[in-house]
Amino acid sequence: MINWNGRALVETEWLADHLNDPKLRIIDASVIMTRHDDGTWSPRSGHGDYQSGHIPGAQFVDLLTDFQDQDADLSLMLPRPEVFASAISAKGIGDEHMVVVYATAVPWWATRFWWMLKANGHNAVAVLDGGIKKWRNEGRPVTQETPQFPSANFTAKQRPELIADKSKVQAVLRNDTGIVINALSPQLHSGESDLGYGRPGRIAGSQNLSALTLIDHDSGAYLQDDQLRQAVSDTLGHLKGEAVCYCGGGIAATMDALVLNLLGYSKVSVYDASLSEWAADDRLPMETG
Repeated sequence: MINWNGRALVETEWLADHLNDPKLRIIDASVIMTRHDDGTWSPRSGHGDYQSGHIPGAQFVDLLTDFQDQDADLSLMLPRPEVFASAISAKGIGDEHMVVVYATAVPWWATRFWWMLKANGHNAVAVLDGGIKKWRNEGRPVTQETPQFPSANFTAKQRPELIADKSKVQAVLRNDTGIVINALSPQLHSGESDLGYGRPGRIAGSQNLSALTLIDHDSGAYLQDDQLRQAVSDTLGHLKGEAVCYCGGGIAATMDALVLNLLGYSKVSVYDASLSEWAADDRLPMETG
């Protein structure tokens, strides 16, 4: 296995030193979000950005097609393990490979793919701290060449403890066995703003750790560990038990999950359906304010 310290983030310098390692696979997981006049957003593939320039050796994965469950009623849901394994294997990613993932623009698409691999039992995965923005700012090379890798053998071993559904959210809240964390902005958490998921606001009883407060917006890199620990403490208090992270559709939530992973929290899951499911069901409690 490649020489790596096991952290969920790797630095640009580390990646530059390992670009030619045959056991490394680099993934661009970019999705571009477009805001509409009514305040809602829609995603489109980041493949065009990838083609205009990417980190040498990086492949593009389309989270809007091959890496979502095409049979699910909701969009962007985690594919079935066998479907995920087939798509990953076709990218030349096998059980023996380490994966480094990044995204342009909003960083939570990178953490989404990080979480998808972790949820399917592949622990040798990390997010590039600062992404391609930091990479470019440091004057590191980019290319338009698309690498080709032979198909590999990826074994999906799904880890249910990393994947939450509405029943788990309800149980955590009802039994007070942990905390439910909203990764969206404070304005969305309070209901002041609305993404159009059915009802504004938050899952009743949940707390807010806005994902975009966890990075330095100039560099695109995550805050230092002590700053992240302080941010978690200031907003969530002393965490005990398990943590279930959610957002609109299970994407931004994975940034919170990554940060909690960095800080050593072991019982962290992502509510994959998030508000796409919860807010659309009037039987499930929400609150504003």
